[in-house]
Amino acid sequence: MRKRILLGTVMLGIILILPIEVYSQNDTIQAKSSERIRNIVTVEEDVDGTRVTFPGGKVVVDERSDTITRITVGRRQYLIIDRPGQHTSVQVVKTARKNFKGHWAGFDIGLTNISDAPFSGELPQGASWLDLNSGKSVAVGMNIFQYNIGLQKNRNNMGLVTGLGWIINNYRFDSQFVPYRDEAGMTSYFESTRSIEKSKLVTSFATVPLLFEYQFPSHDRESGIFISAGLYGSFRLGSHLKVVYNEGGGRDKEKSREDLNLNAFKYGAMVRAGYKWIKLYAKWDFTPLFEKDRGPEVYPWTVGLTLLQF
Repeated sequence: MRKRILLGTVMLGIILILPIEVYSQNDTIQAKSSERIRNIVTVEEDVDGTRVTFPGGKVVVDERSDTITRITVGRRQYLIIDRPGQHTSVQVVKTARKNFKGHWAGFDIGLTNISDAPFSGELPQGASWLDLNSGKSVAVGMNIFQYNIGLQKNRNNMGLVTGLGWIINNYRFDSQFVPYRDEAGMTSYFESTRSIEKSKLVTSFATVPLLFEYQFPSHDRESGIFISAGLYGSFRLGSHLKVVYNEGGGRDKEKSREDLNLNAFKYGAMVRAGYKWIKLYAKWDFTPLFEKDRGPEVYPWTVGLTLLQF
């Protein structure tokens, strides 16, 4: 009797969480709705117990075991255990993933910089006007699509990861110099006679990575350790220069989409690693920020962390 009451309670919960059909006064539509509901939820009974199957999970009531009910939803299984002489208890069991899933899709934020070599703090001779305020030069990444390729037959912790991301870099300048394109078509600068409160170059790129990833232990993607490394290619979607002047207590903003000879395509290398909720990444471009012989030879690089994993 106790198990039947429990089954009835579970069935009521399933009915409440399933999509509710909108009933019509038309008898034909009502018949189709009823048939659809029967196809969504199935109930099987035999001498050993009852099995209820619904989208995304199932409930099994066992008449011959102390584990009287197993409720499976996705990768989680809830075991309701009733042992003689003891209180009824509930255990949560997480089943192992069947397929490899990497760590690309999510929301990244980091600090970006430019230098004459990856992760260097130096600029080429004559390019000091490109000096950045490192603490305010922010990169934001929205990796919106991911595709996983498992490389093992009987395990799920090693594979290739690719996808699509949207990367925005804010290069915040730390000087009174303003970049522009001179009459010869070169990217150069001029010193402003007005007081500059803020100036920055913003670039937006679509990015496609190809990363090799290894995870351990293999049964737990969320709580385990992972490391991935590989290459990426990017296509520029847009860019603009924004300068904010501050004179006499007033602020004047200027925004320009002038062509500063930025490279439209670029590629580079990336490393990503994490443990539980801590996920870090580093990336550097092998392609200069500006087109060859049209501006200083400087290379962007970024270090940061993943705030939200999809």
